[in-house]
Amino acid sequence: MEQAKSLERTLGPVAVALLTLSVLSPAASVFVTGADIVHQAGTGAALAFVVGGLLTLIFTFAQAELGSSFPFAGGDYATVGQVLGAQWGVVQFALDLLSTPVFIALTASGIALYLSGVVPGLPPIPTAIAALVLATAGAIINIRTGAVVTGIFLAIELGALALVTVLGFAEPARGLEVIVALPIRFADGAALPLTLGVAAGAVSAASWAVSGAGQAIYFGEELRDPARVGRLVVRITLLSFVAMILPMLALVVGGRDLPATLAAESPFAALIAQHASPALAKAIGLGIAAAIFNAVMAAVICYGRWLWSSGRDAIWAAPVNRALGRLHPRFGSPWVASVLVGTTAMAFTLFGLRALVLLAAANGIVNWALLNWAGLVGRRRGLTGQAGTYRAPLFPLTNIVSLIAATGLAVLTWQDADGRRGEVMLAAIMVAALLYHRFVLLRRAGGWQMVGPETAGSATP
Repeated sequence: MEQAKSLERTLGPVAVALLTLSVLSPAASVFVTGADIVHQAGTGAALAFVVGGLLTLIFTFAQAELGSSFPFAGGDYATVGQVLGAQWGVVQFALDLLSTPVFIALTASGIALYLSGVVPGLPPIPTAIAALVLATAGAIINIRTGAVVTGIFLAIELGALALVTVLGFAEPARGLEVIVALPIRFADGAALPLTLGVAAGAVSAASWAVSGAGQAIYFGEELRDPARVGRLVVRITLLSFVAMILPMLALVVGGRDLPATLAAESPFAALIAQHASPALAKAIGLGIAAAIFNAVMAAVICYGRWLWSSGRDAIWAAPVNRALGRLHPRFGSPWVASVLVGTTAMAFTLFGLRALVLLAAANGIVNWALLNWAGLVGRRRGLTGQAGTYRAPLFPLTNIVSLIAATGLAVLTWQDADGRRGEVMLAAIMVAALLYHRFVLLRRAGGWQMVGPETAGSATP
C-alpha cells in the first residue's frame, strides 16, 4: 500500500457537522459520562452541565479561531504548535495521546448498559471490545460513505435524547428549582450536600462532555472550504449543549423516586423504566446503544486522521511515521492509524468507567488553558483572526475568562483525592513531552519543526 501525503477535499460543511456531532455524541455524553456525573453530584449534575456547557462555549471561541487559521488534520496539537512553538504542540499531542483512547473507551463502555434491557447479563468490557472491533472496521471505509452512515445513526441518537426529555417533563415529580436551590447527592441512600471539590469535578467532567466540536478541525484537510471550520465549531457547540442539557434536566425533574433513580447503575434507564412501557423502554435502549456505537465509529474515523497527521509531522521514529502515514489504496482512509486508535481504546476499556471520566475531566482543563493561551498569542502576533477566517468575539475577554476558569477548576479539583491523581498524571505527561521534544526531536539531523499539509514530508527524519 502506497504512502500518500494528503487527504482528498471531498466534504462539505454538512458532512463535517454530521461526523463531528457523531464523534462528540450528545447521547454518549449524556447517557454514559452524564450517568457517572449523576453518581458524583446527584441533582447537581444538571447544574454542572449548565455551568460546564456555558464555560465550554467560552472556551471554544479560541479553538474555533485557531482551527479556522490552521485547519489541519492534527487538530489542537497542530494549531497549538503553529502558534506557541513546536514544544507546546508536542505537549498538546501527548495530552491528546492520553485523552483519545480514554474518550473512545469511555464511550464504548456505555453500550452494555443500554443493551442489558434487551440482552440481560451482557459483560461490559467484552461488549465494548466487540463494538470497537466493528467500529474500527467501519472506520476504514470511504469517509463520504462514513458520513452518510453516521448521519443516519445521529438521527436515531437525537431521537433518543428527545424521547427521554419528553418522558421526564411529561410527568414531572418536582420543579426545576430543586436543581439550583439545594443541589444534593446521595450516598448509601442518605442525602449529602455537594462539596466544592466534587462540584468542581462535576463541572469539569460536564464541560468535557459538552466539548468536542473542535473535532471538526480534524476534517479540515478534507473540507472543501476549510476556513469555514471555525464557524462550524461554534454552531456545533451550541447545538450539542442544547441537546445535552434538556435530558439532564428531565432526569432530575422526572425521577419519581429520586434517590433510587440517581443511584441506579444507569439513571437514565431507570427514568425510562418509570415512564415508558417495557416495549418502548427496550426500543429506546436499543436506540441509545446504536447511538453510542455510532459515536465510537465516528471517533475512530476522526482520531485516525489525528494519528495519521502525527506520522506526517514525524513525531515518531521513521518506521512508525511511515506506517502511520499509509492511506488505504481504495478508500483513501488512514487505515493503519485507524486500526491503532481502535486497538489502543480496547486496552483502555479495562480501566473502568470512573477512572476514565476523571482522566478526561482533568485533561479537558489543561487543554482549554493551552488553547486559550494560544488564542491570545496567535491574535497578538497576527497569526490568527485574519480576513476570511473566524474571529473569536470579545477578544481578549473570553480568553482571559477561560484561563481564569480553567485555573479555578484545577485548584478546586485538586481538593478531591481522585481529581488530584488525575492532575498529577497529566503534569507528568506534560513534563515527559517537553523532555521528548528537547532530547529526541531536536537532536535529529536538521532539527525538527511542526509542519502542515503544504510542507508534508519535510519533517521526516
